[in-house]
Amino acid sequence: MVIKTNFEKFNEIGVFFKLTNDYCIIPYESPAKFYQLVRSEIKKKMILIRGSISGSRCIGRLTIGNSKGLLLPSQTTVEEFSNIRENLPDQILVSRCNERLSALGNCIAVNDFSALCNPEISSETEELLQDILGVEVFRLTLAKEKLIGSFCIFNNKGGLVHPQVTFEEQEELSNLVGVPFLTGTVNRGSPLVGSGLVTNDFLTFCGFQTTQTEIFVIDMGLKTS
Repeated sequence: MVIKTNFEKFNEIGVFFKLTNDYCIIPYESPAKFYQLVRSEIKKKMILIRGSISGSRCIGRLTIGNSKGLLLPSQTTVEEFSNIRENLPDQILVSRCNERLSALGNCIAVNDFSALCNPEISSETEELLQDILGVEVFRLTLAKEKLIGSFCIFNNKGGLVHPQVTFEEQEELSNLVGVPFLTGTVNRGSPLVGSGLVTNDFLTFCGFQTTQTEIFVIDMGLKTS
């Protein structure tokens, strides 16, 4: 299922919240309409947490997580860390990550088994991805783009990458992570599919400006219907 929404007037909804198969994190001051929509769609399938990261609403861009764990930037305050840790079950690991490229969600795309990463992430971050998220890590670029998390999104069923990624690169990605990839856009032609979408294995949210043609491709790629 692909659901249109926005955050205030922003269509880049992947900037503002994190969605996995087991939990969803949205900003404290989320608009009532946005909060009610997310809550109604996730129902009781996962934990819904309100929070912030280093005082920012940009939770989706500053964190990276899956159903096994969550990495937060080193600037996360004690109160913010505690709020998230206390609302998640013990089996979901939570850790700070002292990465120079602190916008983790811009640099990394992940599902429950694999992480595609900016080749410049530190070895310490790579180890945390393996230990906390339990994933195999691949360093790469997509059509020369290093911001993997902005230009790519995938779940455990399929993925979407920006339109300049070649068919050969799509095949390489599929071989690496074991799910098929399509090229596509969001929000009327934006290649920033990682910023304009959030997804898990059964639900995808997209920005209000996303066209029906784009939604068709998104649904084909992420397979959440």
